[in-house]
Amino acid sequence: MKLAVLLGALGLVCSGVPALAQPYSSPMGFKLKRQPSDPRAATANAAPELTMMRTAVCLADDRADQVRAYLETVPASAMEEEAYAVFAKKLDRCMPDMDMSSVGNLRSARGVMTMRFDHSALRGALAESMLREEDVSIDPAALSLGDDGMYVAERFHGARSDEMSRMFALGFAGCVMGLNPDKMEALFQTVPGSAEEKSAIVEMAPSFSECVMEGQVLKLSAPTLRNQLAEVTYYAVSKPQNAEQAGSEDA
Repeated sequence: MKLAVLLGALGLVCSGVPALAQPYSSPMGFKLKRQPSDPRAATANAAPELTMMRTAVCLADDRADQVRAYLETVPASAMEEEAYAVFAKKLDRCMPDMDMSSVGNLRSARGVMTMRFDHSALRGALAESMLREEDVSIDPAALSLGDDGMYVAERFHGARSDEMSRMFALGFAGCVMGLNPDKMEALFQTVPGSAEEKSAIVEMAPSFSECVMEGQVLKLSAPTLRNQLAEVTYYAVSKPQNAEQAGSEDA
């Protein structure tokens, strides 16, 4: 079948057949630097992806346990909605305001900045924020375990999402991560929504056609793929809080 991989101004379209990643080993992992948690660092002119990330940093800093519980729910499940509801009000308070202060005449006005997002975007931003907040050492060798895509998310959750689009998106991201474990550090060092972010994604483009199922077509933007890669990276290097308890019960 015909393969197509395109990453342009509007995003990414890819189709093809999957392949397995080669094992990758590194003597040491890397850590992501913590970001300022003040959401008002974002302005009306900031890229929406940067605004989302700064909001996620604020939430991860203040409600780490609730964010962790949210990420442990199966994507697109009823439990996901329930876990989100626990911190929804705090999320609203973490969203930046537009500060239009005028120093010259000592007048100021503050208007609420509106953000629109779905669970997949929120999960990715929170996953990346938690990797920073918890000072996690990310071993590229662990990321290479994403060679068969959904293995990463399914192993973490112990179940597969019922929403096909979410399942396939995480599968694609898991495969891309597994084929490019040495490129994740450079990606997460870029500013969300920036040209550097897109360049880091383009570096992984040769592997994209190997990470989709036959007949499958995915349309992604660079920021969307970054979110998905952050989510599967979190799954690859994290252990669910209830995993140890479940293991003891099975013993």
